[in-house]
Formats: sequence, C-alpha cells, structure tokens
Amino acid sequence: MATSQHPTLAFHAWQKQTVLVLIILLLIVGCTWLLPDYATSHDILLPPSTNHWLGTNDIGQGVLIGILTATPTTIAVALLSAFLSLCLSIMAGLVAAIGKPVIRGIILRCVDILLIIPSILFLLLVAAWIQPNLIGIICLLAIATWHEDVRVFYAVMQRELSRENVVYVRHAGGSWSYAVRHHILPAITPTIISLYIQKVRQAAMKAAGLAFLGLTDPRLVSWGGMMQDALEYLYTPAGIWLLLPPALSLTLFLFIVLLLGRSLEQHAIGKTRWSE
Repeated sequence: MATSQHPTLAFHAWQKQTVLVLIILLLIVGCTWLLPDYATSHDILLPPSTNHWLGTNDIGQGVLIGILTATPTTIAVALLSAFLSLCLSIMAGLVAAIGKPVIRGIILRCVDILLIIPSILFLLLVAAWIQPNLIGIICLLAIATWHEDVRVFYAVMQRELSRENVVYVRHAGGSWSYAVRHHILPAITPTIISLYIQKVRQAAMKAAGLAFLGLTDPRLVSWGGMMQDALEYLYTPAGIWLLLPPALSLTLFLFIVLLLGRSLEQHAIGKTRWSE
C-alpha cells in the first residue's frame, strides 16, 4: 500500500526547488544593474559574435542586453498584475459568499456580464488609446482579468463556510476576519496557488502580446516589443537572432513559472492533508 511522503521531507524538497528558482530569477534581475546601456550604435544587424553574443538589431542595440533589460519588466508585470487580479477575485468571491443575497446577486450578475465581454478586446481598446507604461500595464491587466475567477472562489468559499470548524468559530463568537485568516484561506491555499500561477502565465503572454502589437509605451523594453521589431526582418538571416532570443526567453520564463507553481501546489496540498 502506497504511503504519503512525510511532510518534513516534502517541505525540504519543495524548499530546495523554490530557493533554486528564486535564486536564478534574482541573479537575472540583479545582473541587469551591471549591464551597459541599451544604446544605439553603428554596429547594425550584426550576427552573433564574441562582441555581440546574440547579434544586434537595426539600430545597433545588442540583443542580449535587450533580453536582460526586459527581464525585470516581464517578471514585474506578470507577478504584480496576477497578484492584484487574484486579490480582487478573492475579495469579490468572499463578499459574495458571506454577504447578503442582494449583495451576492449584484456581484455575481456583474461578473456574468463581464465574462460575456472578451478581456482581450478590452485590453486592445484601452491599450491602443493610452499606450500604458509599466504601472499602466499592471493595472490594466488586473482590471481586465479580476472577474474570471470570482465564481471559482465563490464556490470554494461556500464549501468552506459549511465546514464544522468555520461553523464552530462563528458560533463561539469569532469574527469573519478570524475565520477567513485561520480557517478559510489556509484551506483554499492550493486553489489560490494554482490560479495565481495560471494568472502569471496569462499576464506574461498578454503583456507580450500587447507589446508585440505596438500598443504599449515604446520606451518600455520588453520581449514582445523586441519580437515586434523583428518582424521587418523575418525573412532575412537577421530574423533568426532578432526573433528567436525573445521568443525563447518568454517560453523559458513560462516554463520556470510552471515548475515553481507545481512545486508550490504539491507542497500546499501535502501540508493541507497532513494538517487534517
């Protein structure tokens, strides 16, 4: 008969994987402070060499420097917009679960209406109008996606509200704040982690898509913007070193987020089972 892994061993395995991934991300972000300026030069469309490891673009900027310069922007947009969107979803789902029927009806009907409108259409229209900077992209992505998971959180919170521990806490005089912090949120942590990782990946792809379409601040260096600049040289030899590096960087980032998310989710599930 198969036995579950001891929680201490599971924690150490999760801890090593998480620390390794975080160290890699921090090293990448930290190295950007040591990079030379992402400036133009006379070295136009040079192939990869010892001087320019990934070649240069049509205005003499090093592709490798551009990739590393855009890394903190991509990480910040993905993590912060997903976090803000998730917080809004959790609050809306919680208010709908514990609120009065009128409040619940208003929230759920608003969510239903917003689900009818494609979020990508809203993103394209607003981004084309304001061409957002870094803060604008984060807020725009959060506003466009907060409603997508409200019904999921509403359902899981309804389930948790019916559990005996939450009922006992309320009957004993405990506040909703205490019940949420000590009983509801810990119980739905695997769901929160899973949805957060999903939002991070979606935010990274949507932000890259907006930059690829030229709908963000042109002064903001991003992988999507670099791919958009490469389109003009797509059918030339330069298209290889202009398009592949940012595309592979985005793919690698999404893969790292997926691995980290699986590790966090497995740890949260194992911790929840052993606490039960």
